[in-house]
Amino acid sequence: MDKSTLKPGHLKRIKSLALLDDAQLAAFLNYIEVVNLAPGSSLFREGQPGDSMFLILEGQMRVSIQKHSSHESLLLRMLDAGDAFGEIALLGHTARTATVEAVQSSVLIKISADALEKLLSEQPALAAQFLYHLAKNLGRELSDLTTKLRTRSEQADLLSHCR
Repeated sequence: MDKSTLKPGHLKRIKSLALLDDAQLAAFLNYIEVVNLAPGSSLFREGQPGDSMFLILEGQMRVSIQKHSSHESLLLRMLDAGDAFGEIALLGHTARTATVEAVQSSVLIKISADALEKLLSEQPALAAQFLYHLAKNLGRELSDLTTKLRTRSEQADLLSHCR
């Protein structure tokens, strides 16, 4: 798929854009790029510089990190159509915190930091809605991570009492 064939209705598949109306989605199309990936293709690797995020229009992506103790990778999560990733790099211009690879043929929407800045200056209301949904998603992910860390800590405490 390329940008010329992308319609506002296609963007409704993406969770963080689903509540925008067709006029807002049509405007949003002016600030994005389309990235097509074949199965097994790496989008980026952990540690690479980053300044963009991605929204999955079609396909599935694998997110992993390199274990420090070996050359093995650790699967963090699988992402499907409708999901987003790369928010940290978009907002903080930081190195990628994980490696992301296509599991299936995938179509991604790329939003660069430059495009976000342009969106903020030209369409502030649309940018505010996009950033609001982005913040909600990051908050939900942080809450999930906190719960997982708490559970692991409690499990470690239980194991230490059994020894």
